This record gives sequence, structure tokens and C-alpha cells, in this order.
Amino acid sequence: MIRLDRSVGGRRLSIEVNHRKTFLGGAVLLSIAALITKIISAGYRIPYQNMTGDLGFYVYQQMYPFYGFMAIVSLYGFPVVLSRRLASANQRDARTDAAAYFVGLMMFSILAALFMIGAAPWLAISMGDPQLTGVLRITGFSFLFLPFLSVTRGISQGQGDMVPTAVSNVGEQLVRVSAILIITYLLMKSGADAYQFGTGAIYGSLLGSFTSVVILCLFLFKRGGSFGLTELKKLPILSGIRQSGHLLAQSVFICMNALVLIFFQFADVFTMIHLLEGFGMSEGQAYQVKGVFDRGQPFIQLGTILATTMALALVPAIAQAQANKNHTSALAYQDMALRLALLLGGAATIGLIIIMNPVNHMLFTDEQGSSVLRILVLSIAPCSIYLTTAAILQGYGKVRWPAFIILIGVVVKLIANVILIPVMGAMGSSLATTIAFVLMATLGLCFIKRAAGNIYTHFKPYGAIAGTFAALIIVATLSLWLLDGWIGMGQTRALDTVIALTVSVIGGLAVLICLFTLPIFTASEWEQVPKLNRLKRVFSSRKG
Repeated sequence: MIRLDRSVGGRRLSIEVNHRKTFLGGAVLLSIAALITKIISAGYRIPYQNMTGDLGFYVYQQMYPFYGFMAIVSLYGFPVVLSRRLASANQRDARTDAAAYFVGLMMFSILAALFMIGAAPWLAISMGDPQLTGVLRITGFSFLFLPFLSVTRGISQGQGDMVPTAVSNVGEQLVRVSAILIITYLLMKSGADAYQFGTGAIYGSLLGSFTSVVILCLFLFKRGGSFGLTELKKLPILSGIRQSGHLLAQSVFICMNALVLIFFQFADVFTMIHLLEGFGMSEGQAYQVKGVFDRGQPFIQLGTILATTMALALVPAIAQAQANKNHTSALAYQDMALRLALLLGGAATIGLIIIMNPVNHMLFTDEQGSSVLRILVLSIAPCSIYLTTAAILQGYGKVRWPAFIILIGVVVKLIANVILIPVMGAMGSSLATTIAFVLMATLGLCFIKRAAGNIYTHFKPYGAIAGTFAALIIVATLSLWLLDGWIGMGQTRALDTVIALTVSVIGGLAVLICLFTLPIFTASEWEQVPKLNRLKRVFSSRKG
């Protein structure tokens, strides 16, 4: 509790501190909501693939990047930029700005929807599958929700209220995923084909976006807000368009890191089918192989979520230390974040490579494409490191550098696809993704060295992490070999599920034991995580 000072200055100080605490609490709430929605977004693809098969999954993954782009920009892009503008304006100017942005975004969204609807045949041909035309046309309607989602979130965030954004985000994902799975199940019972499944999934996504708009409007009107539409009669239309164009540029720039996997999916969407046909496959074979390749998306999403969630929690501390000119503390937090990303991302990568056959069978009904997926999940560790370095660079105020790295990464991904897929098939795309993320992680570390003067404080913990990886490889491989001899892999899905989960638990325990016994973190660093530190003490006392 902060006591209000009787002096005017004291009141101001107390209000500022309370405002800051509210903002930080809202940021934590948004982070929790983002974590929940990312897990839901990655997880529902598994039952969806099980119901629709690889061909149905291929259709969905071909159109998803378009919807995903809209969803991410309306959550992490436009609202952030708009909220900054509204927070610095007086009430009347804020209402006018909100109206201007709403009108401009409405015009932009209508043009984007018309483009998607009109250009759908051309886009489908460019993607190598003319039958995608109908699905792409319906996907275009998702852009019509953009102004409502963006402006309502921007208004609430501009007032320091993060609850509407968090609730609408989680609500949208829950309704969207539930609708997609229910519609898919009903279509499956009626004997629908892969393209009808894709159409149903888009209708489910549109329902989720509509639900989000309803939630946001209820919050906005309940709290006495509005879009500022009463100011529209005084508003020059060209002004709204100009402001929204500027807003779009800023928004895409701000949420580049959130869009990185979408950009990589776009690269595969527009190149893989044509290049697989160049590899010697028929159209039908190429569609099926692309669907099997797309099984890797949930692995990458879940792997990077696990690796970056804890690492990115340290980024505000880096920014705070840097703002206080405490470069030693900033470097220490930076080192901890990178170690966490490397440890968790590397462990997820190693574990998935070892158990890919049974886990592929467990999640996706068979073991098709396991070798391709092994190469693809190699990208989890460098992707986790890149995302962490990008956040650290933003903490240092270097917001343009991550965008430059992403641009290089996407170009390398495209070039590598063109070179490798005609020679290696889908394996070439997996390798292209891994090469691009390794380069991006390397560039991120180089830029951190340039910004901070150093990457790490001590080398010893990284040797301990290498020892942890060695222990994980030995323990997981040995466990898999013993279970294969006792149970037998590949016989049934149930047995492979037992094997995959058992090896995962044993491997996780091995990593946890190494974490507690090897000098991966110093005693002072353990003190900063009280709950884990207590667990470490209990483990150490029992060991003693």
C-alpha cells in the first residue's frame, strides 16, 4: 500500500507509482493470456489433423498464414501503436484519433478483403493448388474484423486497462478452436472432403473473431468508452487514411517477432508445392507431403513457447537495469535469459529428435515423415535463441535490428527452399528452416555483443548445459532402446504413446537433476527464483 503524500508533488509521485504498478500488472496479465492462447493455438492442430488427415491439414495450413497475419497484427501491432498515441493525447484528441484510425483501418480492411476475394484464383494458382480458391475467398472476410479488434484494444490499452485485450484474446481462441473442432467433426461425419474441412475451419475462425469483437465492445461501452464516431463529421477522410497507413507500417514493424513463424509459413505456402512437383511428385503427392511436413508446426510452436516463456520474463529486468545505467546487472540478466533459452530449447530439440517416431505416431496417427520432422525440429533451439536475442535487443532500445534479422532470415529461407527442395524434397524445406534460424540466432548474438559489449558473463555454465545435453541424449536413448525391446515401437498407437510419454518423463527428470546439481545457475541467481530455489534445497538435502 502506497500512502498519498499531502504535498502536491507527493500526490503526483504516488499516482505515477500506482500507474506504473497497474501497467506492469496489465503487462503480466497480457503475457499470461498470450501464453494460454499460444498453447491452445498449437494444441488444437493435433486433433484437427487426426480428423481431417494430412490432406485436410495441408489445406488448413495453406490458408492459415493469411488469417494468422490478421490476428497477430490486430493483437500485437495496431493496438500497441494506437494505445501509445491515445495515451499521450487529451480526451478530445484521443476520440478524434480513434475515429480517424477506425475509418482508415476500415478502408484498409475492406480493400484487403476485396483483394483476397478477387485475387483468390491467382493466389491459389501461385500456391500450386487452384482448388484453394474458395477457401481463400472466405479467408478474406477475416480482415473485416481488423478495425474493430484493433481500435477497441487500442482504446482500452491507451487507458492502461489490459483486461479487455487479455479476456478477448483468450475468449476468441476458446470459441475459435471449439468451433473449428465441432464443425470439423460434423463435416467428417457427413463425408466432407479436405477443402470443405478448410472452409469449415475458416467459418470457425470468423466466429472466434466475432466473439472477440463482442467481448471488447461490451467492455468498452460498459466503461463509458466509444470509438469517437461522433467526431467523424469533422474528420477529413484523407487524414484517416494517412494516419492508418502510418499505423500499419509501425504495427507490422512492432510485431515482427510475433510474425516470424507466419513469414516462414508464407515462404512454404508459395514455394513448396511447385518445388515438390519439380522434385518429381504429382500434385496429389505434393499436397500429401506438404500436409505431413506441416505436422512440424505444433512441435515448433510448443517447443519455442516452452523455451522462451521463462527467458523472456527476464527482459523487463534487462530494460530496467539498462535504464538505470546498471550495465553489470543488465549483462547478468541477459546471460540468464540466453542460458534458459539454450537449455530449454536445446532439451526440447534433443528430446523430440530421439522420440520422433513414437511421438509422431502418438499425435498424428502414423510415423510418416518422421525423418523430415527430425530435421525441422532442429530449428527449435536456434528459433528460441533468436526470439530471446530479439527481445533483449528491444530491451536495449535496438528495435530495428530484429526486423533486419528477420528480413535476412526469410530471404535465406526462400533461397534455400528453391535450392534444396528440388534436390531433397520436403527434407529440403526442413533444412532450409533450420539454416535460416541458425543464421538468425547467430546474427542476434552478434548484435547483442555489439549493443552490450559481451554475450555472457561466465563460460562455465554453458559447459554445464552441454553436460546436461549429453546426459539427456544418453538417458533418453537408453530408455527408448529398453522400452523398444520390452514393448516394441510402431506396433500400435497406444504402445507408442506409452513409450513417448515414458521417455519424455525420464528425459525431463534427467534435465531437472542436472539443473539442480550442475553449475548452470549461480547461488545468487537461484535466489531470484524463490520457489525453484526451495525445490532445489529439498532435492539437495535428500541427496545429502
